[in-house]
Amino acid sequence: MEKRALGDKMFRDFQEGGVLHDLLERVCKDDTLDLEFRGESAANIYYRGGSLFEICQSGTSYTLQIHANYLAAYETPDGRKLDCRPSILAAAADIPYYKEAMDFHLAKPGNRNYEHEFQQLVVRENNRHRDISHASDYYIADIEYVYHETEMEKKTSARFDMIGVKWLSTSSERQKPTAPTLAVIEMKYGDGALDGQSGLMTHLKHFHALVQNGELDVFCADCSKVFNQKCELGLIPGKERARIKITRKDIELIFLIANHDPDKTKLATIVGEIADAAKNYPYPIKFATASMMGYALYADQMKSLEEMQEILGKKV
Repeated sequence: MEKRALGDKMFRDFQEGGVLHDLLERVCKDDTLDLEFRGESAANIYYRGGSLFEICQSGTSYTLQIHANYLAAYETPDGRKLDCRPSILAAAADIPYYKEAMDFHLAKPGNRNYEHEFQQLVVRENNRHRDISHASDYYIADIEYVYHETEMEKKTSARFDMIGVKWLSTSSERQKPTAPTLAVIEMKYGDGALDGQSGLMTHLKHFHALVQNGELDVFCADCSKVFNQKCELGLIPGKERARIKITRKDIELIFLIANHDPDKTKLATIVGEIADAAKNYPYPIKFATASMMGYALYADQMKSLEEMQEILGKKV
């Protein structure tokens, strides 16, 4: 099972006085950026759902890289070509230009991934916006989590859109470090993404395999560490001293359906198939619904399978 928490050295280097701290400060001051951990010695900074910088530790130093396609046709206003492998200092100074290069790239037909872009909005609203995230019931610990069926073979069984930490916003629950539980969140943008190779049914099977994996306790411990590290670095503001411990209890699967066309019947059909397949599954399957059109995640706004079938029943 792949771990995401940073190793001690990289975690320290993001802190004040560390060589990566300038990048962290840029992310904390710009909520269009998202810093995600990729194991002991790697991290990614995302912008609009794409990887702006891959940060990799090599011995005692770090290398940064941005995909060359983002920069191929771009020059800064003063005529400079940006480096695909900039120094930490240059990357921090030129982030506005790197973002603009990505904007121009994504504006070309076929380059934009709406699902990834809106996935990052979910992270921003539930982690970064203090007034909203303090009141919502879920934080996002990780995005694009890769699940390997076997560590030896490095066989990729699934890629989960978001790993959520459910921590109810009531004052009594927020005082309990063992109260948080895990939620695997799958986002589907538009009805065309509901079925097929990466559809809802496929993700249900992958989630079932994850829950049955003998390393689920390791996964929970790693997610706890990721969350605590993000809090300490200020990536989840207002929770700098949080020290949670997640156990395997009450893990849930959440489908977040964005921009579903209510005149179409595909979702109703697939929800019925999920209900049939999950009759003996010992965990809740939920559907996130909007809170006045936003992406803040509230527990009492979640719909169960039965409620979704009732809501969509007339479409079958």
